[in-house]
Amino acid sequence: MKRAEILLSFMDALQAFIEKINTYIDKGIEIFQIAKEWIMKILEYIEQGIDGLVEAIGGRSLKVDLLEFQDEDLFV
Repeated sequence: MKRAEILLSFMDALQAFIEKINTYIDKGIEIFQIAKEWIMKILEYIEQGIDGLVEAIGGRSLKVDLLEFQDEDLFV
């Protein structure tokens, strides 16, 4: 009987420990999602800045016509 009580108390302690770890994991996932949103916003601002700089310099122009490529120019 004593062994069963020890085993049950150990299992309860283990379950509480795992639940605590689970809450930390959930909180970490939330923090990473917020960080991902911030990084995406930062990348968006950088992209807007680069586009603005390119437009200020003279815009984008392709001097090579895509139809002029030969078969040996294509990489697989």
